[in-house]
Amino acid sequence: MKDDERNYIEQWLEKAEHDLLAARLILDHQPLILDISCFHCQQAVEKYLKTFLIFCKKDFPKTHNIDLLLKNCSAISDRFKEVDVKNLEDFAVRGRYPHDFLLPSVEEAEELYQITLEIKELVTKEIQSQRK
Repeated sequence: MKDDERNYIEQWLEKAEHDLLAARLILDHQPLILDISCFHCQQAVEKYLKTFLIFCKKDFPKTHNIDLLLKNCSAISDRFKEVDVKNLEDFAVRGRYPHDFLLPSVEEAEELYQITLEIKELVTKEIQSQRK
């Protein structure tokens, strides 16, 4: 892998990590703004999945559709078929506007955060295993 390709992938991972950190910071502080934490979880998952596809040199459409991204990742590795993202995709666009306001519980927000951590780990392991 060329240095510029490696750097590009690292940039995607760093952006995903920023969303993950933002989600955790929001969960840990009062007042709780759970919909925004879930939004950042969705954003992180989207970026992790896109990073994996970029690493594998696979094109993907411009989308926030996590199910579609998971399907594309599953075509490369069956391990992505085991992922259940619950309703995480709802927070991509729908939860950002008043007419579709989403109010997740603390438990739901924590669950979506844990799913995000699992996807981060999966993508990291898949990239490491395919680099060998």
